[in-house]
Amino acid sequence: MTTPLSDLLAQVPTLNDPAQPFVYEVKGDKIVARWDIVRAKSLYPKEFKTIDKKFSVTVELDEKKGTYKSKDRAKSSGVSVNGGGISFGSNSFSGKTSGKEFSFELGGVNKTDDGISPVLAWSFDTARIKDPLFAFLEQHGWKKRRGLFG
Repeated sequence: MTTPLSDLLAQVPTLNDPAQPFVYEVKGDKIVARWDIVRAKSLYPKEFKTIDKKFSVTVELDEKKGTYKSKDRAKSSGVSVNGGGISFGSNSFSGKTSGKEFSFELGGVNKTDDGISPVLAWSFDTARIKDPLFAFLEQHGWKKRRGLFG
């Protein structure tokens, strides 16, 4: 038996863990998980660079059927200025994805929301944000909506 939608949505904040870099919140009758992966400015002796990466999962719930479906969104952008010129880049994705990323840069001065450091390191794994959310839904009796061929 599925937990009624209003009761389920009221329990979403219990998923939040201050030790994790992402948050779960209710937007209307949907659950949104957001992760600001990295936002940094790097100052090297002859170069300036910014990077901004975000990821979110939106879950739509069908109370009549007791099912849910999810949609992922990823967005990244950056600017690099060096002696040769300026380069801009932006990338976005919407759909379903699974993946891991890791980056490590040493040198220069890196400014992030956490402060200033000569090291800029970040990692990202879609399972870290999705698995707790999907397990929460399954524990409350909600089933993943099957696709056309599922």
